Amino acid sequence: MPAIPRKPALMFMLAMLAGLAVSPARAQSAVAEGQKLAFDRGKGNCLTCHVIKGGDLPGTIGPELKDIKSRYPDRNELFAILFDETKRNPQTMMPPFGRNRILTEQEINAIVDFLQTL
Repeated sequence: MPAIPRKPALMFMLAMLAGLAVSPARAQSAVAEGQKLAFDRGKGNCLTCHVIKGGDLPGTIGPELKDIKSRYPDRNELFAILFDETKRNPQTMMPPFGRNRILTEQEINAIVDFLQTL
């Protein structure tokens, strides 16, 4: 009968490595969900104001959403913009999606994941 490791640290490391194997699929899922939300006219509604590659009937009020990862290398900054841009720019026309509970934090995170692929 093979010996089963009994050291907690080893078991923890094995569990962590097993979790890493699922990570890319989970990340792809978040990106797909983020795109769906960004293009959804009843939820994220990003296309009302922004041009986004692959989106139909984009608006021109906000800047084109491209090269996002290079423009916002800090993911937290991009999250904050979506959550409540009025903190950074009180004159913004961007809705405070998180503060007004238009989107959940999980939904905002998914949109950030998607935007970082543009």
